[in-house]
Amino acid sequence: MPLPSKSVVLISVATAFSLLGDQVLYSVLPVYFDDLGMVPIQVGIMLSVNRWVRIFTNPLADRMLRRWRPDVLLIGAFVLGAATTAMYTMTMLFSALLIARLLWGLAWSFIRHIGVLKIMSDVPQDESGWTMGIYNGISRIGSIVGLLGGALLVDSIGYSPTIWIFAAVSLIAVPLAQKGIGARPQNELLKPLNSHGSTTQTWIYQLLGFVIGMVGPGIVMATLGKVIEGQLGGSVGFSAVTLTGALLAVRYILELLAAPWLGALTDRYGVRAMVFVFMSTGGMALLIAANAVHVVTVAALVVVFFVSGTALQAGVTGAVSRFGSVAFSRYVTAADFGAAVGPLLGWWAVDWITRDTAGIAIGGGIFLIVSVLALVAMKKS
Repeated sequence: MPLPSKSVVLISVATAFSLLGDQVLYSVLPVYFDDLGMVPIQVGIMLSVNRWVRIFTNPLADRMLRRWRPDVLLIGAFVLGAATTAMYTMTMLFSALLIARLLWGLAWSFIRHIGVLKIMSDVPQDESGWTMGIYNGISRIGSIVGLLGGALLVDSIGYSPTIWIFAAVSLIAVPLAQKGIGARPQNELLKPLNSHGSTTQTWIYQLLGFVIGMVGPGIVMATLGKVIEGQLGGSVGFSAVTLTGALLAVRYILELLAAPWLGALTDRYGVRAMVFVFMSTGGMALLIAANAVHVVTVAALVVVFFVSGTALQAGVTGAVSRFGSVAFSRYVTAADFGAAVGPLLGWWAVDWITRDTAGIAIGGGIFLIVSVLALVAMKKS
């Protein structure tokens, strides 16, 4: 496959820097929330409200892109993202922290929307999955550093110094983005790059976005710890936590190392075929994992699901981004809505069915149903 362009690399690296402040919260808040004066429900709100707000801010990003220069909007979003990270140290008042998370959701809508449309505007159609995989892989370096590096720094030097360091470092995204996007007019980012299915088939892409977000980042990520704990016979301890953390880390490592090549499969065989293959494979993996008796089997099947999810994220996102700004905005909004609903559905299933694996079983069934629906509804491409 061809080497990514300078623009793709610069915007991807800028996005990685912007994610530092967001991702560190996922490793710090669940452990230090009591020291920060929070109660458990406030942690849940803090870690999900940035997704809920994007249901409204994603369409706003599309509308603003039609009125303002994309370079101005993107640089402003990176600055806002760094500022929200700094806000986490200025007060422990929950309402102020909540505002910071809402503002981060706003910033991320613009970072993702403009960044993806920019990198896809410069690549041929048969390289969209590969390029999207490059973007996902590089940007996830920020997730890995934020999760692991943030935890180590907080343990070493404390919460506030770590957050200030990440807020300052994330500003490196500004000059990178400025070089990566240039003074590009809106029309170059707004126009559809592929009219095939851009009007009659966007509904299936919205459904795919919702389901991919709900099952992967939603149900599986939220209930995996409960599944592993149950498979270890209720021995909560260190081993259950460690295995859960290791499996969650695998998801980001896969995006870093394998996303470009998995996305390239969509370029070669078409999005319709690859959606069916990877979604049915991921669905079967979850259903089998829900009925497996050994924790090693469960772990291996979860990794198979993460491979499928990585391929779907790169291939489907790359394909729909070429349908234009409106279609992409609707797709990512559906994905964010799914990711926000998923944890609620997963834990409701665990509670109502009284089985640790109920959530992933439901997720696997949904994946299988939608894989068949997509095969029927999508045009060959």
